[in-house]
Amino acid sequence: MVSENVEEYLECIWELTQDGTPARTTDIAKRMKFSPASVTEMLQKLDAAGYIVYEKYKGATLTEEGMRIGSTIKRRHRLLERFLVDVLGIDKEKSHDEACRLEHMLSEESERRISEIMNHPTTCPDGDPIPRMEEICKVEPDKRSVVLSDLEEGCEGTISHLRCDDSQKIRRIISMGFVPNRHLAIEERLPMNGPVLVKVGDSRVALAKDYADLVYVHVRPGCGKRRCRRGR
Repeated sequence: MVSENVEEYLECIWELTQDGTPARTTDIAKRMKFSPASVTEMLQKLDAAGYIVYEKYKGATLTEEGMRIGSTIKRRHRLLERFLVDVLGIDKEKSHDEACRLEHMLSEESERRISEIMNHPTTCPDGDPIPRMEEICKVEPDKRSVVLSDLEEGCEGTISHLRCDDSQKIRRIISMGFVPNRHLAIEERLPMNGPVLVKVGDSRVALAKDYADLVYVHVRPGCGKRRCRRGR
């Protein structure tokens, strides 16, 4: 198992090498607030472990395994920042330090769920790109999902994702129980664009249309409703 210290180094090197040049010892030391001597010692250890290729006076580049770990940690950091700001309402200034603490403890499953909740964001709150991991962050399910407001009475399915850029709305809809992989059933559709009565989990919710437009559902196989067969 890779230590947090190793992950921090690989994350730092990943970021510093995005321009295609090796990460210099002085730049790593400045970024991580360590002495150049301690950084040099660590780079030699990372080289011996096969995570980087280190050349004195030139710097460090990541091996394939080092790249995988470094990009994973950076992805989780920026994804967590997005989640903390947009979903939990934490100040952007505080989200960085909180994400630093959480990024090493986040499991792949939790990472995938957080990404799904926010419809796979591509940038952090500062606008920096979130590295994509295609095996985790697939956009393909969107093509098989149907917006909740299009479902007919009697339809059932599981929530695939939410699609919303308004952080207040997404926090509101999550608080009502609409999170990916949760089962729901359409109990009644009120006329004149009225709310949709939905059983989600063990609760019953009257969901206004503007919120129902934000929830996408994988409809239960075998549903014969014409509108429910229209994947988006």
